[in-house]
Amino acid sequence: MQRTEDITLKAPSGATLVERYHAHETVGKVLEQAVREFGKEGQLDPSKQYILVLNATPLEDQLTLEAAGVRPGDVLNVRSKSIPGDGDASGVL
Repeated sequence: MQRTEDITLKAPSGATLVERYHAHETVGKVLEQAVREFGKEGQLDPSKQYILVLNATPLEDQLTLEAAGVRPGDVLNVRSKSIPGDGDASGVL
Protein backbone atom coordinates (compact mmCIF):
# COMPACT_ATOMS: atom_id res chain seq x y z
CA MET A 1 0.00 0.00 0.00
CA GLN A 2 1.43 3.35 -1.06
CA ARG A 3 1.91 5.78 1.77
CA THR A 4 0.37 9.17 1.07
CA GLU A 5 0.80 12.48 2.82
CA ASP A 6 -0.66 15.90 2.23
CA ILE A 7 0.25 18.93 0.16
CA THR A 8 -1.44 22.31 0.51
CA LEU A 9 -2.71 24.28 -2.47
CA LYS A 10 -3.11 28.02 -1.97
CA ALA A 11 -5.40 30.20 -4.11
CA PRO A 12 -4.48 33.79 -5.05
CA SER A 13 -7.10 34.87 -2.49
CA GLY A 14 -5.22 33.05 0.28
CA ALA A 15 -7.75 30.21 0.59
CA THR A 16 -6.18 26.79 1.04
CA LEU A 17 -7.04 23.27 -0.02
CA VAL A 18 -5.35 20.19 1.41
CA GLU A 19 -4.86 17.29 -1.00
CA ARG A 20 -3.16 13.93 -0.73
CA TYR A 21 0.35 13.81 -2.17
CA HIS A 22 0.79 11.30 -4.97
CA ALA A 23 4.36 11.37 -6.31
CA HIS A 24 3.40 10.21 -9.82
CA GLU A 25 0.43 12.54 -10.33
CA THR A 26 1.14 15.31 -12.83
CA VAL A 27 1.39 18.96 -11.89
CA GLY A 28 -1.24 19.66 -14.56
CA LYS A 29 -3.75 17.29 -12.98
CA VAL A 30 -3.25 18.77 -9.51
CA LEU A 31 -3.61 22.28 -10.95
CA GLU A 32 -6.80 21.32 -12.80
CA GLN A 33 -8.33 19.91 -9.62
CA ALA A 34 -7.31 22.98 -7.61
CA VAL A 35 -8.77 25.42 -10.14
CA ARG A 36 -12.02 23.43 -10.24
CA GLU A 37 -12.35 23.35 -6.43
CA PHE A 38 -11.32 26.98 -5.88
CA GLY A 39 -13.64 28.00 -8.72
CA LYS A 40 -16.61 26.26 -7.05
CA GLU A 41 -15.83 28.14 -3.84
CA GLY A 42 -15.56 31.48 -5.69
CA GLN A 43 -11.87 31.84 -4.76
CA LEU A 44 -10.70 32.32 -8.36
CA ASP A 45 -12.04 32.67 -11.91
CA PRO A 46 -11.88 29.19 -13.48
CA SER A 47 -12.03 30.66 -17.00
CA LYS A 48 -8.50 32.11 -16.61
CA GLN A 49 -5.24 30.20 -16.99
CA TYR A 50 -3.16 29.36 -13.93
CA ILE A 51 0.15 27.78 -12.99
CA LEU A 52 1.37 26.06 -9.83
CA VAL A 53 4.32 27.69 -8.09
CA LEU A 54 6.62 26.09 -5.50
CA ASN A 55 8.99 28.44 -3.65
CA ALA A 56 8.65 31.11 -6.39
CA THR A 57 9.41 28.54 -9.13
CA PRO A 58 6.66 27.87 -11.71
CA LEU A 59 6.12 24.14 -12.22
CA GLU A 60 5.72 22.50 -15.64
CA ASP A 61 2.31 20.87 -16.13
CA GLN A 62 3.64 17.67 -17.72
CA LEU A 63 6.01 16.81 -14.86
CA THR A 64 5.01 14.51 -12.04
CA LEU A 65 4.97 16.06 -8.59
CA GLU A 66 8.09 14.08 -7.71
CA ALA A 67 9.97 15.16 -10.87
CA ALA A 68 8.97 18.79 -10.20
CA GLY A 69 10.55 18.60 -6.75
CA VAL A 70 7.27 18.63 -4.81
CA ARG A 71 7.41 16.74 -1.52
CA PRO A 72 4.81 15.92 1.13
CA GLY A 73 4.14 18.95 3.30
CA ASP A 74 4.86 21.46 0.54
CA VAL A 75 2.63 24.46 -0.19
CA LEU A 76 1.88 25.05 -3.88
CA ASN A 77 0.58 28.46 -4.88
CA VAL A 78 -1.97 28.77 -7.68
CA ARG A 79 -1.02 31.85 -9.70
CA SER A 80 -2.57 33.50 -12.73
CA LYS A 81 -0.56 33.15 -15.94
CA SER A 82 -1.45 36.75 -16.83
CA ILE A 83 0.24 38.80 -14.13
CA PRO A 84 0.32 42.55 -14.73
CA GLY A 85 3.80 43.84 -15.47
CA ASP A 86 5.45 46.24 -13.07
CA GLY A 87 8.20 47.49 -15.35
CA ASP A 88 10.79 45.25 -13.69
CA ALA A 89 9.67 42.01 -15.31
CA SER A 90 12.13 40.27 -17.61
CA GLY A 91 9.54 39.77 -20.34
CA VAL A 92 10.18 36.03 -20.45
CA LEU A 93 6.96 34.08 -20.87
